[in-house]
Amino acid sequence: MLFNHQDKLIHATAYALMGLLAWRMLVHNFKVKPWLALFSLLFCSLYGVSDEYHQSFIEGRDADVWDWLADTIGAGLMVFGLSRVGYKL
Repeated sequence: MLFNHQDKLIHATAYALMGLLAWRMLVHNFKVKPWLALFSLLFCSLYGVSDEYHQSFIEGRDADVWDWLADTIGAGLMVFGLSRVGYKL
């Protein structure tokens, strides 16, 4: 481990990528950018909740609200950035 809480940075980075992919998946379904941003973020955040819930059933793993928060923040930063620059594919 390089530094404390590096797993939160890994979570945020992975979910930032998921935010980009969610944006690309939904960009053609929403004409209004705030709706696109909201649904992209909501998709990623709910997936993070389901992932943490699933981990609670796996031996040696645990569900952590801080991991979910890092997931949501990572996706949120990406979605915010995409909405600011008007990114479309």
